[in-house]
Amino acid sequence: MLLVMQTLALAQNNKKWNVGVTGGLGRDFFYRKYHGPRNEIPPGAIRFFNSLNSLKAGLSVERFIRPRLAIKSQLECSFLEMPNKVMFEISSIAWYPKNEKHYWGSFSIGARGYLKSAGPFKVFADIGVQGDYFLGLKRYPEGQLRRSYWEAEDYFPFVPSAYGGIGVRWKRFALAADYQFNIARTFAIDNPKIYNNPKHLKRSISRQGVSLKATFLLIKAGEQWY
Repeated sequence: MLLVMQTLALAQNNKKWNVGVTGGLGRDFFYRKYHGPRNEIPPGAIRFFNSLNSLKAGLSVERFIRPRLAIKSQLECSFLEMPNKVMFEISSIAWYPKNEKHYWGSFSIGARGYLKSAGPFKVFADIGVQGDYFLGLKRYPEGQLRRSYWEAEDYFPFVPSAYGGIGVRWKRFALAADYQFNIARTFAIDNPKIYNNPKHLKRSISRQGVSLKATFLLIKAGEQWY
């Protein structure tokens, strides 16, 4: 909160800054790879799966460095509804399986360029990099009992990603579509040692995601920068 207050105070004194709150809806697509001989991949292993939906909320900050070109950073939380026990392959005898809820945090930095326009609608494009961090999940292992797990099982919780997007701004409102993808995979840590089974293959997961986001600017830069 202190960081947000300082950012808003600085932005109010400088017409080069945009500061806004963002909300969005999207979907994420995952690919799981097994690292080992094909004949040792578990029977019925699910290698491709996707979130049922992905809700996003965040705070974005832009600073113009020249007309129609800005540096943009964003702090964001994502709430994913996932098929029950697909992500971490944990079996259960739950008689009433419910979808898991996964929580991710991310911080991104990149560039935003605006097309020159004399009208009220300003078209822009984004490109940048971001770090994704797995915060935890909620699942229902016993009937309708909900439990929270603030861990990433045996997977590394941090993974670097990249993104690109396009959108349009009108006054204090902006609407944008973006695409994110993992630059690296999240690897499981030494599974044979953990499970005492040399055939329990090390595995990794990579993600791609698409989303539609709406932003409202709390602080808006001067029109001379667009």
